[in-house]
Formats: sequence, C-alpha cells, structure tokens
Amino acid sequence: MKAVIIMKLLNNERGAILITMLLLMVIVTLIGVIAINTTTVDMQITGNLKRVSTAFEGAEAGIDLAIPIIENSLASGQLTTSNTAISTAFNFTSGSGTTASLDTTNSPSLGDEITGSSSYNTDTPNSSPPDLSITNLNGVAVNVDIDRLYSYALPGGSLEFAAGYEGVGVGAAGGGAGVLYSIDSQGTIE
Repeated sequence: MKAVIIMKLLNNERGAILITMLLLMVIVTLIGVIAINTTTVDMQITGNLKRVSTAFEGAEAGIDLAIPIIENSLASGQLTTSNTAISTAFNFTSGSGTTASLDTTNSPSLGDEITGSSSYNTDTPNSSPPDLSITNLNGVAVNVDIDRLYSYALPGGSLEFAAGYEGVGVGAAGGGAGVLYSIDSQGTIE
C-alpha cells in the first residue's frame, strides 16, 4: 500500500520542476537586465563627470592665462596684444590648433579695464566678444572676463608708522597699493 501512495504523489508533481525552472530563469533574466541598466547609467555618469572635469580644467587654464596678461599690462601700462606673448604665457605648442585672442574692440577695452582707466564690470564671459577667448584647447572653448574691482593701500609703510595708522600719509611710503581683480572663466565642451 505504501508503494501505491508514493506513486500517486510522484504522478501529481508533473511539471513542477518546469514551472520552478521557468521562474528561476525569469529571476535570473531580470537580474541581468538590471545589471546591464545599472552599468549603462554608470557609464553615462562617468562620461558626464569627464566632460565636467575637462570644462573645469579649461576654465582654470583661462584663469592661469589671465593672470600674466594682467601682470604684463600693469607692468607696461598698456594691454599687450601680441599673440606671441599670449602663446609664451600659455606655452602653446606650434601646430596644436589652439588659438587665444584678446578683446581689444569693445568699449572700453580690456586694457582700460585692467589699468583702471574705466569701470566696465557689467560684462561677463558670455559677452560678445569676451575679454579673452581660447579655442580648441583639447576640445574645450574658454571665455574669460577680467574686471578690476578696486585698489587699496597696503599696510606697513614708514610714513604709516610715523603718522599713526590713521592720518596723513597712510600707506604712502613702502606699503604700496594692492589691486583686486575679478576673473570669471567659463569652459565649454566644443
């Protein structure tokens, strides 16, 4: 009698393994689809981070180029428009296709902004034309806006010591003057 009951149980379980295997295959397929989707999203995120990093590095390069232009313009008393000076300051390699140009057309010019002859702080890197433009910098276009904000007397002069901190001659003899500039640089992927 026991043998007949066991046979009936085995006969009632036909197809149970098939259904179980189909469910396992559906679960494994879903896990695979989720893994592929996650990998695709991760690759997109990585690509976006690379583009952002490249644009940021281009903007940093614009700031690095603007500083010697300001220093050279202050030393000479006028804007140096020589592309050779720009290429030397930025170490452009010949044949790289990278070009840099200064804006000398807008009124007032960049030289006037740097030397403080005029206050023109309403322009932005998106102005047309920007104060400084670099193209084809490893696939990045960079626009830079340079604005002179203000100058101030540096502490530490001999007249300042003799006159007291406030009074006649503050900062006139040795402390000199400090000049504060705003450099806005924007890098965009070409």
